[in-house]
Order: sequence, then structure tokens, then C-alpha cells
Amino acid sequence: MKSDVLKPEKFNENDINKKVFEDRWVRFAFGPQGVVGTESLNLGIVEFDKDRTSLSHSHEVEESLYVLAGKGAIEVGGTNHNVKKGDFLFVPANTEHTILTGNNSRIRIFFVFGGKINIEY
Repeated sequence: MKSDVLKPEKFNENDINKKVFEDRWVRFAFGPQGVVGTESLNLGIVEFDKDRTSLSHSHEVEESLYVLAGKGAIEVGGTNHNVKKGDFLFVPANTEHTILTGNNSRIRIFFVFGGKINIEY
């Protein structure tokens, strides 16, 4: 009988395949698309190249972001937040948000979602 109990697992960021989208690449570590298929925790790393504007989108779950490298702006619910390495940003559930980068900087973000989510855009 197959067990649905997850076991501790260690892996490196470089062990995760990049999923390339139109405006960014993502490495899903945990969640339905992740190396570890958790149901209630989703996290990974996303990177936007310089001079990009992400698709405006929202999620049914809360999201937290931590800027690992670079700088840019993140518009959340109509408010523009300039962000740089070391900044955290909270995105409430069902709130439109967009990531923007400038000509001289890409941005690399560690993201965490609470709850189950599948990202296809």
C-alpha cells in the first residue's frame, strides 16, 4: 500500500528544473509542482530578467515574497512598492499584483504560498 506521508527530504536549488514562462522562470521546491509534493505549503524561487513586466495576476491564497537579488517594483492592489535585496512583501489573497524590473536589474524572489495552488501562467 502506498503511503501519502511525506518524509524529510534535502535537495539544492540547482537540483530543481526551471519551468520557463513567458515573463520569468521558476524553480518550484514545494507544492503540487514542486520536488516535494506538499498540499498546504508552496515555495520556490522566481526570476525576472531586466526590463520585464509580469502578467498581472492574483491567487486565492496569501503569498509572501522575499527579494534575494536585484531590484524592481511590485504593484500590489494598485500600490507600487519599490523593492531591493533583503525586502519582504506580503500579498493578500485575491489581490492583483505585478512585478516590474528596470533596464539595469533583474529580480530574484523567494516566494511562499499558504494553501494549495497550481501556477500555470
